[in-house]
Amino acid sequence: MQFIEIGQILIGFMLYGIYTARVFKCWLQQPFNLLYFNVLTMFEILLHAFPVAFALASFWSNTERKLLLLNLGLCIAIGSLLVFEQAWGGAVVITVAGLSTSYRLINQKLLSPVATYITLISMMVIVLTVNNLTGKTSLVEAMPVLTFMAYRFGELHCKEAGLRVCMIVGSINFTAYGIITQTWGLAITEALFAASNLWYYMKLRRAMRTSPV
Repeated sequence: MQFIEIGQILIGFMLYGIYTARVFKCWLQQPFNLLYFNVLTMFEILLHAFPVAFALASFWSNTERKLLLLNLGLCIAIGSLLVFEQAWGGAVVITVAGLSTSYRLINQKLLSPVATYITLISMMVIVLTVNNLTGKTSLVEAMPVLTFMAYRFGELHCKEAGLRVCMIVGSINFTAYGIITQTWGLAITEALFAASNLWYYMKLRRAMRTSPV
């Protein structure tokens, strides 16, 4: 039931984003549209800034739970931005990602290898179907799928060290995607996320080396 409630919350955020986007577009058709355009621009800037803020906050994610909470916040922030820009395919993908993160946060359990692979394949089919329906079938557009799978594998099957490794791999890949597509906000966000996870992974490695056997 908790998983369903989290899903409803995420869907609520998406619907709120749709409603907000439509309200702003209606405003633009009214008098004083310059003022409304400025408000719309500021709102869009904030939506772009939120993911970067979450990425910066990840440098304080010194526990697995904090990391997952930040990742969920990042999903909501990016999802809201995608809905605002009416990028429905991306919004669906990020919603699936948020549900996966929510599952790990609520259950605090790892899936068995078989369950992990079945879940990953199911999610990958959803993502690839969305990409196909939206015409995003090029090699570059397939790069986010790799990030998606790396993140989901870490969330569903790995403890903290493995989770951070998966996020490092996924974030580096997504940073490259952002640079290739000149989506600089995304590139900065993912680069920061990769750096913070690398920092904490190195701390975990040092702690494991110095801990008594």
